[in-house]
Amino acid sequence: MNLSDISIIGKVYLISLVWQLISWPFISWFFKDLADKGWAMGRLVTTLIVSLVIWQLAIFGLPVNTNWGVLLLTAVMLVGAAVMYKKRGLIKKAELIKAAKYISLEEYLFIVGLVALTVIRGFMPDIHNLEKFMDFGFVNRYLLSSGLPAEDMWYAGGQINYYSFGHFWASILIRFLSVNPAIGYNLVLAIILGFGLMLAFSVASNLIHGKDEGKIIGGLVAALAVCVGGNSHTIWYFLNHLSFKGYWYAEATRFIYNTIHEFPSYSFVVSDLHGHLLDFPMVLLFILILYYWSSHKGRLEEVVMGILLGVMMMTNTWDLPIYLMLGGIFCLFELINHKTDILKLAKTALIIFLSAVLVALPWWLSFVPISSGIGIVSLRSPLWQLAVLWTGGFIALLLASLSARKSPNRLLVWAMVITSVILIIIPELIYAKDIYPSHPRANTMFKLTYQSFILMGLSLGIGVGQLIESKRGWWKTFGIMVGLTVLGSALLFPIEAFPSFYGDFKSFKGLNGEAWLNSVMPERYGVIEYLRGHRDNKNMVEAVGDSYTDYNAISVFSGVPTIEGWRVHEWLWRGGYTPVGIRDTEVRTLYESGDRKEVLEIIKKYNVGWIVVGSDELSKYKVNENMLSSIGSRVYEDGGTYLLRVTNY
Repeated sequence: MNLSDISIIGKVYLISLVWQLISWPFISWFFKDLADKGWAMGRLVTTLIVSLVIWQLAIFGLPVNTNWGVLLLTAVMLVGAAVMYKKRGLIKKAELIKAAKYISLEEYLFIVGLVALTVIRGFMPDIHNLEKFMDFGFVNRYLLSSGLPAEDMWYAGGQINYYSFGHFWASILIRFLSVNPAIGYNLVLAIILGFGLMLAFSVASNLIHGKDEGKIIGGLVAALAVCVGGNSHTIWYFLNHLSFKGYWYAEATRFIYNTIHEFPSYSFVVSDLHGHLLDFPMVLLFILILYYWSSHKGRLEEVVMGILLGVMMMTNTWDLPIYLMLGGIFCLFELINHKTDILKLAKTALIIFLSAVLVALPWWLSFVPISSGIGIVSLRSPLWQLAVLWTGGFIALLLASLSARKSPNRLLVWAMVITSVILIIIPELIYAKDIYPSHPRANTMFKLTYQSFILMGLSLGIGVGQLIESKRGWWKTFGIMVGLTVLGSALLFPIEAFPSFYGDFKSFKGLNGEAWLNSVMPERYGVIEYLRGHRDNKNMVEAVGDSYTDYNAISVFSGVPTIEGWRVHEWLWRGGYTPVGIRDTEVRTLYESGDRKEVLEIIKKYNVGWIVVGSDELSKYKVNENMLSSIGSRVYEDGGTYLLRVTNY
C-alpha cells in the first residue's frame, strides 16, 4: 500500500465529514431523542438528498446530472445548514456530552469499515467476474448521462430497465469523491460497509431499553452480526469436519439445492455492487426511522419512511413489500395493544403512500416489470438444511423475543422477529416467476432471506444488550453466553471467506478496478481508452456475449453503448427473448453480411459510429472485413484488434 492509496482513504473520510456536517444541524434537531442524536444517519441522508434531487430533475429533462450540478446543490445545502445552525443552534452541550460516546463509537465504526474494506479490496480490486460488469456498466452510464433515463450500455437506444437508483446513488458518491470511476467503485463498497456498521449499531442501541452498557455492547454485537457475520453453515461445516480443510465459503450461500441465500458479509467479500447491497444502508435507515416514529408518531418520520420506501422500490424492489410488511405487522401490534387507532394509522398510511409515490412514480412510469407472476413451490428445502443455515439466526430471534418482553420497544422487536421468520417461510411456499425455470425460487429466496438475515443480526444485538440490562440470574448469564457463542460462530465466516477470495492477502494491487484489463486484454483496453477520448454520442457494436463472461468489456468500461450485450441479462430486463434475439441476429448480420444496404440499415437504426473487430468477434462471427472496411476507417489498431469509425453512409 503506497502513499497515494492512503491519501485516497483520507480524502474520502474528509469528504464524508462534509456530508455529515451538512445534515447534522437538521438531524440533531429533528431526531434529538435518539441516543446518538441521529449521527449515524447523517452521511447517508446528505448523499441521498443530493441523489434524489438530481435524479428527479434529470428525469424531467434538466441536464443537471453533472459534477457542477452536484456541486451547486451541495453548496445550497451548506447554506441551508448554516442558516439552520444560526437560527436553531446545535443541540445543548449537556445532550451532546451524553451522546458523545455513541457518536464516537459510530465514527470509529465508520472509519474501521471504510479503511478495512478499502485495504481489503486493494488485494483484489478487479471489476471482473460475477456481475461486476453489469454493476460498473450502470454506474458508468449514469456518470456519462447528464439527463435521465440513462441509456443501457448493452442495449443501444434503450434505457436502463432495472431498479438501478442505487447505481445512480453510487455514481453521485463517485462524483463527490472526484476519482477515477474504477477506483470509485471500490471506495463505494467501503463506504457502504461504514454506513452499515454505523446504522446497525444505532438501530440496536436505540431499540435496547436500559443504560449505556447494554446499549453499547448490544449495538456492537448487532454491527458485527449484520455486516460481518455469516450464517450457521460455517460452524456446521466445522463441527462435521473438525477443521476447515476443503471449506468453500460460497457454499454458505448455495447450500440448498438450486437456491441462493446470501447475506451482507458475502456481498462485501465478492463485492458485486448489486441492488441488495446498495439498498443495505437504506433499509437500516428505514428501521431506525420506524423506531423513532413508534415513540413520536411525527409526520416528518412518516414522510421520511415514504421517501425511503420509494428509494427501496427503485434500488431493490423486493425490499418495498418486505419493509411494508414489517411496518404493517408493527402497526397491527399497536392496534391490538390499543396504542393507536385505525383512523390515525390510515392517515399515516396515506402520508407514507403519497411520499413513496412522489419519489418512485417518475421511474415506475418508464419501467417494465421483470417478474411474470407468482408460482407455487413444488420442491421445498429439507428441514435439516434450513436448520444448518438458520439455527444461529433463530436463536437470535428467540433471545430478542424473550429479553424484550418488558421493554417499551417490544412491539417493534417482535415485529422484526416475526417478519424475519415469515421471510424464511415464504420461499418454501411461493416464488416470483422469472426467466430461470431450472432455479425457480432462487431469486425469491435470495432477496427475502437477505433481509431476514439483517433482522436476525439486529435481533442478536438487541437480545444480548437487553439481557445485559436485565436483572441478575441464571437466565441472564446463560442468554448472554448463548448470544456471544452465536456471534462467535457467525464470525468464522469472514475469517475463512476473505483470505480465500483475496489470495491470503499476499499481493497488494492498489484500488484501480480496471488495471487488470491492461494485462488480460490489452488490445481491447486500448480500444476502451480510445473511445473514452473520442466520444461523439454515437453507439458501437462488439460481439454479443453470454452472461458472466468477459464479453462486452468495451461497452462497460468505455461507457459507449453497444447494440446488444450480455444476452441473458438483457433477456431478463426486456421481459422476453424476442427483442434480444432480434438484436443478436442483427449484430451477426452487421459483421457477416455482404449486402452493404443491409449493413447500413442496421448502423443507422442503432446510431452506430464505431465497430470493434477483435478476437471475440473473429471467433464468433465470419467477419466480412472487406465490407466493414468499405463503410469505415481504422482509427485504432493493436495486434489483431482494431476499431473502425463509420464514415461512409
